[in-house]
Amino acid sequence: MNWDSREYQRQRQTFFAGVERRQSMLLITTLIFTVTWLVGWGCSALLLHVGWNSMPLRYAASFLVSYAAFFGCARLWCNQVAERRGGFDVGSLDPGVDGDGCLVLLAALALALVVGGLFWMSGGFAALIEAAFEVAFAGTIVRRLGRTERVGHWARALFAGTWPQALAMCILLVGIAATLQRAAPGAITFADAVIAVWARH
Repeated sequence: MNWDSREYQRQRQTFFAGVERRQSMLLITTLIFTVTWLVGWGCSALLLHVGWNSMPLRYAASFLVSYAAFFGCARLWCNQVAERRGGFDVGSLDPGVDGDGCLVLLAALALALVVGGLFWMSGGFAALIEAAFEVAFAGTIVRRLGRTERVGHWARALFAGTWPQALAMCILLVGIAATLQRAAPGAITFADAVIAVWARH
C-alpha cells in the first residue's frame, strides 16, 4: 500500500477509534501488567535465590526484565489486533488457576489494576494502540514532506510512548528499596524490611 500524509492520518484515526470502541483498554492494560508484574516478581525471586541480596540492584534488574516482558505481551496483543483489526476477544483468555494460585492471581490482578489504571489515565494506552497500528499496517509506504517512510516500527512507537512512565516507576521502586534496606540493613526482602522498620515504631 501507498499512502500520502492525509490518507495516513485518516487510516490512523479510523484504526484508533475502532480499537477504542471495540475493546476495554483498561482491561487490556490490566491483563498486560498482571503478566508484567508476575515476570518481575519471579525474576526478583530467582535473583534472590542465586544470592542477589541487594534490593535496589535486584529490583532494577527485575524491572528491566519485566519491561521486556511488557513489550512481549504488547506484541502478542498487537498481533491479535492486526489479525482481526480490533476484534480481540479478551473473554477468551482463561488463566486456568485454582486453589492457592487464585490468591496470588487476585493479588497480582489488584496491583496490576492499579498500575494499569494509572497507565491508562496517563494516556499510555495510546502507545499500545500506536504499536498495534504499526503492526497492522507494517510495510505500508507513506509519502509526506518529500520523504518516504515505512510503517512497522512498533517497538520504537511503544518505547516512545512508555519510557517516561517506565523510568518513573523504576526510580520509584529502586528508591523505595534503597530506603528500606538502608533503614533495615539486615533485610533482603521487601516484607522483611517493612516488618523490621515497623517493629521500631
